[in-house]
Amino acid sequence: MKSASLAILAALLLYGCGRGPADGKPGQELPQWKEGWLDIHSINGARGESFWYIFPDGTTLLVDAGGELPRERVEVERYCLASKPSPDISCGKVVADYIEHFNPAAAKGGIDYMMISHYHADHFGLLPENPDSAGVPIPVHPEGGFREVSVTEVGSRLPVGMVIDRGDPENHPSRTTVTKAHERRYRNYQQYLAWTAAANGTVHETFAVGRDDQVVLKHQPGKYDCSLFGLAGGGKFWTGEGSQVDTTWFPPKEEILQYNVSENVYSLAFHLRYGKFDWFAAGDLMYKRRDQQAWQDAEAPVARVMGKVEAMKMCHHATKEAGSKELLGVLQPDVAVAGVRNDIQPDVKTVRRLFKASPDVHFFCTNLDPRCDSLLRENGIDPSTFACTEGHVVLRVAPGGDRYWVFVLDDTDQLYRIRSVHGPFNAQ
Repeated sequence: MKSASLAILAALLLYGCGRGPADGKPGQELPQWKEGWLDIHSINGARGESFWYIFPDGTTLLVDAGGELPRERVEVERYCLASKPSPDISCGKVVADYIEHFNPAAAKGGIDYMMISHYHADHFGLLPENPDSAGVPIPVHPEGGFREVSVTEVGSRLPVGMVIDRGDPENHPSRTTVTKAHERRYRNYQQYLAWTAAANGTVHETFAVGRDDQVVLKHQPGKYDCSLFGLAGGGKFWTGEGSQVDTTWFPPKEEILQYNVSENVYSLAFHLRYGKFDWFAAGDLMYKRRDQQAWQDAEAPVARVMGKVEAMKMCHHATKEAGSKELLGVLQPDVAVAGVRNDIQPDVKTVRRLFKASPDVHFFCTNLDPRCDSLLRENGIDPSTFACTEGHVVLRVAPGGDRYWVFVLDDTDQLYRIRSVHGPFNAQ
């Protein structure tokens, strides 16, 4: 009897039922991460997308950082959402503040890996032509000479061990990367990379497709059964065989610009695994215009090499022509998270595809504009059935990867109090 009681107590402590990472209640601050757990945080500033990961040994990875300027302070598209928690706080500050609050001791005040999924402003950062007159303070770094905005703001505040991106856009151009606006942002990014390499010893690499040895556990290698495998990025796709990569999916760069190709198709995609738990993320990957050229479906080669997952980040904010029936039909997630930034997200057809692929899916949206709410209802979709329609979303996977919870945090301030708790869910 005594040994049985001790076993029950150990199980309660392990899974946080009493005290621990999974013991948060609505109204309380989210408990801190503990070793052995895997955290996936969708940080919501309502101006783009940012996902931050804490691996079981305390290794950290940031994917994207925000990145548009606050709507109330600059003139942007009418459909963009209001900034959270305030228009006075930049996207980079929202992300950096959040990370500093939850950063594990193993990170030593920094970030082990920072990944740029692709070169769009809502992930990478917006830099106006006249940043001093834009109405939003975009300071110049006193040593590096670059503007601190989105990823460069986070990277100037929190030392980064390795920066990973899709590579030189000159090799795989899109309609975005041939603009003067992109040249301005990319030049600023290069200035940041030069400074952080000298100041922090930061390494810069192109995303490794077909490999799981780029983003690895840095603090306790080999202790946990956790890995991140590169599926796609920068025009490369894993074939499903060993480490073989297909570089011929897209036409040569000499031809590709005539097709008005979106930057989204070059998004980085990866499969994160912890024991039985599987997570899929793919930036803004999409299948737009595949009826014109089959190769414009950048989700197709990924769908061919993936299988069912417990959870996923919805491609391209769950907007139109992302999250194809083929991809969602393969992934069949039990939990899906959409980082929403405007009034057309999530898209009606995309939501229908998701629920057709996974009828019992728990769908978490970081935001929902009233106009989109009305449109969904007009088309027979009740957003009140979604798991949430606002807030930071945190997946917390128990040691070993057998069970996980989802926490929704209040995003109207920076106290990180829990709004709702979902789970536990069992990994298969």
